[in-house]
Amino acid sequence: MEVKNPQVAVLCNNEVYELLKKTQENTKLIGGMNHSTILYEVNKYLEQRACAEQNTNKIREFLIKLKHMPINLTKKEKLMLVNDPPDSVLRLSLGIKDFYDRLSETETEMLLYATKQFSGEFKVVTKQELIEEEEEVDN
Repeated sequence: MEVKNPQVAVLCNNEVYELLKKTQENTKLIGGMNHSTILYEVNKYLEQRACAEQNTNKIREFLIKLKHMPINLTKKEKLMLVNDPPDSVLRLSLGIKDFYDRLSETETEMLLYATKQFSGEFKVVTKQELIEEEEEVDN
């Protein structure tokens, strides 16, 4: 038997986290104590990462936003942005090959803003929501 394509697709941390939550319910069917310990440890680690607050729609919207940007990112770079959204230019530069050669300052700011928005650091507020908040404060 020959392996023709060893890596057809890559899973993001959110997909692994969701899979582990489903798998943990059926640990008795899967294997012994060592397997359960590994599942538990990985699950606890992923609960503390950004993937615990992500969902499929949020990831899809973020990837569409990245696709429409004038920045040409590889699949692995996009995966890194989804798995561990950077909150600074330094962390952004660590995940993108030839960062300073490929991205201008405005593209960097655009990408950083998008990742902060994706991670929930920035909340997009509509004008209507601002008006409603002001009305609540006034009352």
